[in-house]
Amino acid sequence: MMEDTLPQSAASDEYDQHYRTWVEQHGPRAQDLDWRLTHLEWRQRVLLRRYPPEGKRVLDFGCMDGVFTIRLQQLGAQAVGYDISPAAIGQAKSFRGTAARPVFTTVPPGPGQFDLIYCSEALENVAADSALVGELVGYLARGGSVVGTTPFGDEGKDPAKPGIYDPAQLKRALSPHGRVHVFHYARRPVRDRLPFRKTTGGRIFLFQVTPPNPPAER
Repeated sequence: MMEDTLPQSAASDEYDQHYRTWVEQHGPRAQDLDWRLTHLEWRQRVLLRRYPPEGKRVLDFGCMDGVFTIRLQQLGAQAVGYDISPAAIGQAKSFRGTAARPVFTTVPPGPGQFDLIYCSEALENVAADSALVGELVGYLARGGSVVGTTPFGDEGKDPAKPGIYDPAQLKRALSPHGRVHVFHYARRPVRDRLPFRKTTGGRIFLFQVTPPNPPAER
């Protein structure tokens, strides 16, 4: 895959601004690669434990500034990071330095390229969530899977609100595209059972979608 860029759109402008705001909120550590690799997001660590990347061609979809993509490469993957934010991809390439990999790009990948696609905390941010899953499945090679995380809907919240899923809703978004596994993961499972107010962001759905293999060519 060539590293290239497409003409910047209104959407990429918006995501550039989101990324710059995120960097400002997190201060100097946002641009400290060593610190961020050591302190990967706990959701990403969960993904790595359940779906190790070693020896696979992997896509980090919505990679932002590529820290997780770099970790995938370090763990033995052939990794590609894709994001529509040129600002974030520019920082990803700066983090990577002179190394040839991972590849970072704002150009959507072609079909059939990846054994494993990571989609962490992205599904809940789009209105056409099932269509996004269908797009990702199209990037898979034979036998590949899309895996990811999305926030767990809090009790009392409107489940029809974008970004909030219950298990049935999440499965409805995923199931048109293959065999689906959905797991509920709690960062602090004992604390989540207690009756007092819980810390937000401590529970996620972990999901896997594996499309059926096409018939082998004769």
